[in-house]
Amino acid sequence: MTGESSLSAGAVVPERLRQALADRYSLRQEIGRGGMATVYLATDLRHDRPVAVKVLRPDLAAVHGLPERFLREIRIAASLAHPNILPVHDSGELEGYLYFVMPYLGGESLRERITRTGQLPIEQALRITGAIASALDYAHRQRIVHRDVKPENILLVDGHPVVADFGIARALSDTKGERLTVLGMVIGTPAYMSPEQAAGEEVDGRSDQYSLACVAYEMLVGHPPFPGGSARATLARQIVEEPAPLKPERAAVPPAVEWAIMKALTKEPATRFASATEFADALTRAVPETLAAPVSVSGRDARAIAVLPFVNASPDPEDEYLSDGLTEELINALAQVEGLHVASRSTVFARKGRVTDAREAGAALGATFLLDGVLRRSGQRLRITAQLTNALDGRLLWSARFDRDAQEVFAVQEEIARTIVVTLRGTLLGDLSDPQPKRATDNARAYHLYLRGRHAWAARRGPEGLAEAIRFFEQAIDEDPGFALAYTGLSDSYALVLDYRGVPVKEGMERAKAEARRALALDESLAEAHTSLAWVLFIYDWDWTEAENEFRRAIELDPRYATARQWYAWLLIARGRVEEALMQARLAVELDPPSVSIRRSLGWLYIMARQPEAAIAYLRRTVTLDPTAEETHRVLGMAYLQKGMLEDARAAFEEALAMAPETAYAMAGLAATHAKAGRVDEVERLLAELDAIRAQRYVSPVAYAMIHAARGDADQTFAWLEQAWTERRGWLTYLKAEPMLDPIRGDPRFGKWLRRMKLD
Repeated sequence: MTGESSLSAGAVVPERLRQALADRYSLRQEIGRGGMATVYLATDLRHDRPVAVKVLRPDLAAVHGLPERFLREIRIAASLAHPNILPVHDSGELEGYLYFVMPYLGGESLRERITRTGQLPIEQALRITGAIASALDYAHRQRIVHRDVKPENILLVDGHPVVADFGIARALSDTKGERLTVLGMVIGTPAYMSPEQAAGEEVDGRSDQYSLACVAYEMLVGHPPFPGGSARATLARQIVEEPAPLKPERAAVPPAVEWAIMKALTKEPATRFASATEFADALTRAVPETLAAPVSVSGRDARAIAVLPFVNASPDPEDEYLSDGLTEELINALAQVEGLHVASRSTVFARKGRVTDAREAGAALGATFLLDGVLRRSGQRLRITAQLTNALDGRLLWSARFDRDAQEVFAVQEEIARTIVVTLRGTLLGDLSDPQPKRATDNARAYHLYLRGRHAWAARRGPEGLAEAIRFFEQAIDEDPGFALAYTGLSDSYALVLDYRGVPVKEGMERAKAEARRALALDESLAEAHTSLAWVLFIYDWDWTEAENEFRRAIELDPRYATARQWYAWLLIARGRVEEALMQARLAVELDPPSVSIRRSLGWLYIMARQPEAAIAYLRRTVTLDPTAEETHRVLGMAYLQKGMLEDARAAFEEALAMAPETAYAMAGLAATHAKAGRVDEVERLLAELDAIRAQRYVSPVAYAMIHAARGDADQTFAWLEQAWTERRGWLTYLKAEPMLDPIRGDPRFGKWLRRMKLD
């Protein structure tokens, strides 16, 4: 192995470590140091040869189960025999030190080479990429994924590249990050981490392919695709941003090379190359004729199409659910066409309502083709006008008008998708596959009712919106009892309605769980159904493990389903996995920008992460999207309260109460604000008001727990927590993160509550 960093070369070896390894190795000096390990130059006493001994940080040995996992993974990695993989000679644990031993090869790391020379010659960069791709492909065929491919782990010995550190990231990631987060470690390296790894999902060899593409990108232009910034910001960019083209920074990069790297850097694993070797081969072969100039100087992808939000021109503005639904169905249908790159829902809906020139929109979206249109409904008749435009020159490629009965909406969607593919095949995209539309129901009326329910559920979250959503979902099920998606909508609505109606938990949650299981019985492949079940398992059953399994399954089935990531973020924040939670929430916003609920969730999570400035900035923008949403004003009040902006907090809580005068949680927030300002009389007045409301209808014990915590009355707080436990209020899942409980967090009883909820 080569030195990882010249900065630490020559450093003294700790005497305790020297003694621990004295029977096998004579440690000479420290030659490299990273975030989780230190490398020492040593002599192998048995074989009289120079070796590199890599020793993990001593505190890692205390992580539960890590030593066993570490030794198991290193043993597996030691079985790899490939000329471009650095072999492992030995490994073990001695007196609390975890270590493994590799050959000491001299030379330098790829990181040192890039630091020394900047951009590498193109031929040299491709040769290194090809060699490492060969090594990774061999490991992947043995079912071993590296998980931390980066220049520091690629060593150059007489120009011969080898990859090191197989097994380390796997051993550490198996801890689920819980203890390692406490130790201040990130598993993997943000600048080279695939979107799925950054989002905490399961990874396979295509994740290593993405990381290798980041390395290739850096060798060619001198920096990785997303340089600079904090680790948190870089991880977020890996998930949601597209990398800049290489050519503007290095014009000599061949089109084939740029195309291959950009394909390997796509966000969805399924759209990358099938293997690392296929990626390496694509770097050196001519660009397919249909892909000539795949990425222009403007950054447009010759295979990319963007479906712009169809405009609702109906007399009734409520018909917007139909135009949005048509847009989403076309995006989904075209996304199944092999060889076509479709802009995500988040990207196109972020431009909803903008009127721009086709060339400007294409440049902004990185797309060569644009599909847009207008939907007008009159009674049971639909008129849909659609057009396909070449965004490079503004030339109209196809347009058509469809006058149909509303019952024929499926046929129209499928006809448009087929026509688009046929038209694009007449350009340079002759290899496109046929669209494979998947219908959730063949009953058009049930489908329309479902779309209306989801629109009410997402756009008008609150008691009225949820009641309306439940009505539409139930009507959809009456029309088609086998319509699985309608059951998921019903499940989601019942799971949330208690938060707005102030009703006891059991009735709503049991119904939500039953509806989710009905949906899964009809279609196990529905991400929405797994998400619905996961939420109930989390917030009601308090089954952290099964809930996380269901969330992960949902995301695996549909990485673009924003609600799965939104709700998964709440589980992560409840477990103390703050960075993962914020990452999932940011991605949810990117996937569904118009959703006030999803945007509010991110603001709320910033509060639980103790980042009030970010929360305030974000929630202020969210309020402008729907100024009538009581909950958004209330959450903004919590952010102001955390920041100490008491007058702003008071105004926000009072605004929420003006919209819903008997909202117990807003009253609790206002009481906490008065308590922090020393206005004791106002706190007591609000308590009396809450008692009067409770005499007339149900009031959640959570509101009382919040107020008494703000008053500093620990006994009363714990008494109301006990009542919340009896009623199985989902709020208890957030004990570890809830800022309203900070005043009593130092009480010994609080630790017992964390253990009781299995949150310690």
